[in-house]
Amino acid sequence: MAEIGVMVYGFSKEAALEIREYLERINGEEVALVSGSGREEDIVGDILEDEGYDTFIELEDPRVVMFLGFDGPRIHASMDGFPSLEGGRPIFCTPTERNISWKLKELLEDLMEEREYFRNRQRQGG
Repeated sequence: MAEIGVMVYGFSKEAALEIREYLERINGEEVALVSGSGREEDIVGDILEDEGYDTFIELEDPRVVMFLGFDGPRIHASMDGFPSLEGGRPIFCTPTERNISWKLKELLEDLMEEREYFRNRQRQGG
């Protein structure tokens, strides 16, 4: 496996490959690509170990990019120049000690709640 990678959810295979290509270009190294599509009932940690799974399902929402093995500066650089994709910007995240043991559907729910919280704060001027 490459030193760094991404787990994507909600993207077509074409879009997922475009994301990987972009990340390889700006990071100067190979990026592993893992799909979470159709694996909502599986544990996040198990999904991250399964590079052989090759199913990509395009969704309007949520669309998630989980950075694997990236340090802080690489994450920020990757997010800053992230390509414009149809459907808007995805939710970005990283694995944590807590969320790696969740089912993917639990992680997706948590990420969408967090996104909504920050959108509401922004609307309220804070």
